[in-house]
Amino acid sequence: MDSGTITVTIVFIAIVTLPFILSGISKKRKKKKLLQHINELAVHKNCYITQYDFGYNFVVGLDNMADYLFFYKRNENRESQHAIHLKEIRNCKILNSSHEISEGKENFSAIKKLELCLYPIDKNNREEYIEFYNNEYDNLTLSGQLQMAEKWAKLINGKIKKSKTH
Repeated sequence: MDSGTITVTIVFIAIVTLPFILSGISKKRKKKKLLQHINELAVHKNCYITQYDFGYNFVVGLDNMADYLFFYKRNENRESQHAIHLKEIRNCKILNSSHEISEGKENFSAIKKLELCLYPIDKNNREEYIEFYNNEYDNLTLSGQLQMAEKWAKLINGKIKKSKTH
């Protein structure tokens, strides 16, 4: 192989792989920033994040020792953050708002909004809503938010049940 062919091959490989490398760097930076926000929330409550998951534009985390749930979400024009003491919560449910779409003879259900609703023990306090997805300003398609909401609802309800027995 001559040096011209090798040079062209190397340049071609660099051009093809560069967008993937830059995308990976961008995602890492975004996750680091989200984690920084949730850690700041935890520090204000004298907590330490021991478990967390990332969504497209949010992070949800938990301090397993202090039973605190933390959530941070940022879109272009909105920011949402929560620090919730699970000892003050009696139940957690998934709220899935959807609408029907007809395409020819088939009907499909499209999710408009996906939230966790945390119901307080004290009925005078208001419910807390943690929004995993909203089609008004999130991506057009879901990318794991439903599975993540199910996982966290189960985890939160398990923590609530465990704290009631102790």
